[in-house]
Amino acid sequence: MIVAAPHGWVEVAGGLVVALGDGRPPRRPSRRVDGTIAAGLVDLQLNGAAGFEVTGGPTAVGAIDALLLDHGVTAYLATVVSTGDDAAARAAAELAERVADPSSPLAGIHFEGPFLSAAHRGAHRAEMLRARYDGVLPEAYRSPAARLVTLAPELPGALDLVAELRRRGVAVSLGHSGADAEVAARAVDAGARMVTHLFNAMGPLGHRAPGLAGVALADRRVRVGVIADGAHVDPLVLRLVRRVAGPRVRLVSDAAPAAGAPDGDYVLGGRRVHARGGVVRDDDGVLAGSALLLDEAMRRWSAFTGAPLEEALRAASAGARLRVGAPANLVVVAEDGTVGGVMLSGDWVR
Repeated sequence: MIVAAPHGWVEVAGGLVVALGDGRPPRRPSRRVDGTIAAGLVDLQLNGAAGFEVTGGPTAVGAIDALLLDHGVTAYLATVVSTGDDAAARAAAELAERVADPSSPLAGIHFEGPFLSAAHRGAHRAEMLRARYDGVLPEAYRSPAARLVTLAPELPGALDLVAELRRRGVAVSLGHSGADAEVAARAVDAGARMVTHLFNAMGPLGHRAPGLAGVALADRRVRVGVIADGAHVDPLVLRLVRRVAGPRVRLVSDAAPAAGAPDGDYVLGGRRVHARGGVVRDDDGVLAGSALLLDEAMRRWSAFTGAPLEEALRAASAGARLRVGAPANLVVVAEDGTVGGVMLSGDWVR
């Protein structure tokens, strides 16, 4: 199958990209599209959507999958927020079954917590946090579907946890943290390679105390997670982030169940949250995820920062590019960033 756009083409066979090029395709295409063909969007942090949490069971995940595919997301990490060990293990077992299903865009699990700073917990329930790592890995972290863990590097034993997770092939992101720059840098040296929702639920960036945010912006090894809804980070600051760390930005939705659903009241991580005017907060008025889906985050990033479409697409696809041999997870995007077609593993799903 050859898919042709005005300025290039992609050939797909056996669920993989087998050839691509600029200009005219080598033979008559199977489908012509009007827009840019790019790697599908990848959301590394999604708590829920379509009115459901990712921990809501097969029906909930099925609804989330369908919504995300319709919006160009061909891979996402289901984010399990801080909860009890038994609940986390049950969620991991259920989600792992879905990860194994090739018809689902669910690519793995992101455990956000419970090793987080109580002072920077955001909307996480205080009673679910763990104040130290004692060398016993939570059962949920052992799941074959575990892909990413967010932790606070200043907690006792945290650097040992970073090392153990990396040994297991699980990526580590730093967040919900008040770490100073020295501690944050040590965690990066230990193997952490991302920062979760920059500026949110972390100590501030100070000119004499740069903290975790400063390390995230300055260290080229670190990928910078950003929620580009305009509420979590002011658009002026988003422009600064692009100038400093543009190629390392990883747009995330941090979507709550309200994403793709009407304003109203929902449940996230055992707490009530309220979506009003596209912003989600808990009973204390604390931001509790977003009502954003990743294609809209991409469009807002471009509008707020001036990033051209190609750059915004990379930021919304975890840096992925079209390449021969890669899974044929593709998105067709118009000049204004709207999604016009979606392919998952070589099959058109939109």
